[in-house]
Amino acid sequence: MDLSARLRGTALALLVLAAGTAMETRADPKALEQARALLAQGNAAGAFAVLAPLEAQLAGQADYDYLLGVAALDSGRLEDAIIAFERVLAVNPNHAGAQMDLARAYYAAGSFDLAEAAFVKLRAANPPATAQAAIERYLDAIRERRHQTRAGWTSFGELGLGYDSNITGVPTDFGAAALQAFNLSGIDPTGNSVKRKAGFAQGAVGAEYSRPLSRGWSAFVGGDLRGRVYRRESNFDSYAGEVRAGAMLNDGPNQWRTAASLMGYRQEGEAPGDPKPTNDRNMGGLSIDWRHAIDTRTQLGLGMQLNAVRFPKNEIEDFDQLYLSAAWLKSFERAGLPLFYATAFVTEDRARNKFADGFTDKSKNLVGVRTYAQYSLGPKLQVFNALGLVARRDKDAFARSTQVEKGRDTYGEAAFGAAWQFRDGCNLRVQYAFSGNRSNIDIYDFNRHEISSVIRCEMN
Repeated sequence: MDLSARLRGTALALLVLAAGTAMETRADPKALEQARALLAQGNAAGAFAVLAPLEAQLAGQADYDYLLGVAALDSGRLEDAIIAFERVLAVNPNHAGAQMDLARAYYAAGSFDLAEAAFVKLRAANPPATAQAAIERYLDAIRERRHQTRAGWTSFGELGLGYDSNITGVPTDFGAAALQAFNLSGIDPTGNSVKRKAGFAQGAVGAEYSRPLSRGWSAFVGGDLRGRVYRRESNFDSYAGEVRAGAMLNDGPNQWRTAASLMGYRQEGEAPGDPKPTNDRNMGGLSIDWRHAIDTRTQLGLGMQLNAVRFPKNEIEDFDQLYLSAAWLKSFERAGLPLFYATAFVTEDRARNKFADGFTDKSKNLVGVRTYAQYSLGPKLQVFNALGLVARRDKDAFARSTQVEKGRDTYGEAAFGAAWQFRDGCNLRVQYAFSGNRSNIDIYDFNRHEISSVIRCEMN
């Protein structure tokens, strides 16, 4: 056999060996399936641990690179995710999943210009309704983040109509409740104790100015005004205003916000007495909140507030409050783009003033949880549900009743509705809400139904 024949034979053998090796490298279904299963279970870190050691052999294969990118993105390895998705698009420029996830990775990394360009390009391709809604959500978030890094104003306005079945939140049988709570018989409800129902109109306006400082810090100042006017129940019309100022730090996945605020609420009511007690109250507060983005779809939060609440015409109600909270937000990029938010809180409310005995006051503790769920029927139409449960425990004996030693209340609320974005920056929100309180002091039992529709427009 001559040298050329030998070389041809050796080359052929190498080609066969290389082809076999390539086929063996490409045919690694167990690792890919294991990674898919881990991602389906929400274990992105585990999927990345399976895929990363194979990168030297499998990089450049679209299926592998896309799985690696998703695992990296969902486990917070943003640079690895961007590189993997860019490899996918180098092979298949029309890979919609990689286009979407690359835009998400840019957003998570704080590259908002690149993220916005990618999302706008995806939106122009007329994607399915679910993807379109997700794109709009990210573009809204980008606009909000940009507002935090650029000096400027944001503002909003609201107008609404509705009906309230129990304005004063009183029991149906006030006489029986007064007998149980105070051992007083033959009592007819008067003033604030009368169950009232009426239609209402409401409105609100607000604005906030923010200005970036340095190294992720920005300062803000703002305020809002709200009011509700009842038909033929003008004594229960209410007005509220708030001013606030503070600072915010954006540090990668972490966001810190601290603020000071002053709030005033006015409602005359119909309580008897001279001087007449009202439902007016003022509140001053200091707060600090921390939010941490685990990934582009999951966020955790912790908060603390110190509040001083004062009732100018009813000082026995004055109290100071420590409010602690924890929150969890999760969005899902699947049909309907479900979003779920849950928060839990606990308070320590210490009354400022004692009753005539010099010992008893209205100090209390609250423990509660609230949830919000949203589902998109289209890019501009969502349905939602909000639930809440709050338990109250009085600290002192006979603080709210002469017959029941320690007051215990459980308050529940539920709301269902829909929101329609009928133009950029404006939406119509229609909802039904039920709230009710159950107490071992009957006078605090009540049920309340409210139906409302509100138009809100925001300007940046």
